[in-house]
Amino acid sequence: MVEAIRGLTTSGCRAIEDLAHRHLENRWHTGAQVAVYRDGELQLEVRVGEAAGEEHRLLYFSATKPLVTIGVLTLIERGQIELDTPLIQVWPEFGQGSKADCTLRHVLTHQGGFPVFDRNFDWRQIDDWTAIVQSTAAIEAEWPPGTDTGYHPLTFGIVLGELIRRIDGREPREFMQDELFEPLGMKASIGITDRNLENQIVLPIAMSEATFDDPNGTEKRTSEIVSRFHLSSTLRAQLPAANAIGTAEALARFYSMLERRWNDSDAFAGVCPLSRDLLRMATRVQNTVSVDRTSHLPASYGLGFIVDGAFPPFNEPDVFGHGGQQSVISYADPVRGLAVAYLTNGLQEPLTVQLRTEEMVTAVIEACR
Repeated sequence: MVEAIRGLTTSGCRAIEDLAHRHLENRWHTGAQVAVYRDGELQLEVRVGEAAGEEHRLLYFSATKPLVTIGVLTLIERGQIELDTPLIQVWPEFGQGSKADCTLRHVLTHQGGFPVFDRNFDWRQIDDWTAIVQSTAAIEAEWPPGTDTGYHPLTFGIVLGELIRRIDGREPREFMQDELFEPLGMKASIGITDRNLENQIVLPIAMSEATFDDPNGTEKRTSEIVSRFHLSSTLRAQLPAANAIGTAEALARFYSMLERRWNDSDAFAGVCPLSRDLLRMATRVQNTVSVDRTSHLPASYGLGFIVDGAFPPFNEPDVFGHGGQQSVISYADPVRGLAVAYLTNGLQEPLTVQLRTEEMVTAVIEACR
């Protein structure tokens, strides 16, 4: 039986495009891309401002995390590691700093206890995989693994990437390219793999310095993040939690693959590496806390995904996905058959990020009617 593909309304597509342009006019970004799949088919792709070219790509920032999550879950699917395997069984050096009891499940749910590098870490080494792996292994745990929760911005991906390398033998970016990006036809990579790509990246801009922890922006934390991600060394690095570079269409296609598997569809047959049962487990709530030690906000995690949150899109039934550094939102909505990626280069203050996201999520839902 051939599946009936639900599309988006013509007026709804126009409204999404108009919204992206309005956000541009509001100076909420200077370049953006939006892509929407429904029931496995690309329904809309919009490119505006500095990201309007076919060749343009943007940073995914932490929206990279679900990509490497699927890489590690692939190893689980193949029986090469289990969720509750202590990491020291694969990576003995990781047991330093009272982390010997840390399991893969703890990492995927941000309960590992090692959220950030030591303050003496030299960022000039960020493109040296051996150096960042050794630095991560040496981190002293801030809490016993599994006893508390704190979002791990970079170390999440370094640990998962090193597990991939030790189990499979390939570097994490090579594994992701071979096992996910190429089979799915994604225009994406973990960091820069080609010098020519550097000229195609629409680099992020600090459009506000305000953050939850620094509402007045006096510490200029956003500018610090932007300056780091403008460095060639950061763009060249393998940061499987933070520096995937690609198009909105590529990221939406990734979520469309997962949405189709979640709904037991034949679309993307032979490409999705996970069983429906494992994917559904990964995208269900695994860990919820009223105060995350890193963000100081309520948090609800699946395995490497954000799920069941208080704000759009995660307040919708069964939605799973991830945001990225004040500029990106990407998710699947299995109930509506949607897969959405909205990439911008504008790092904004929290309320603008929330409003920008809510408006786009609402416009996509409205387009389904």
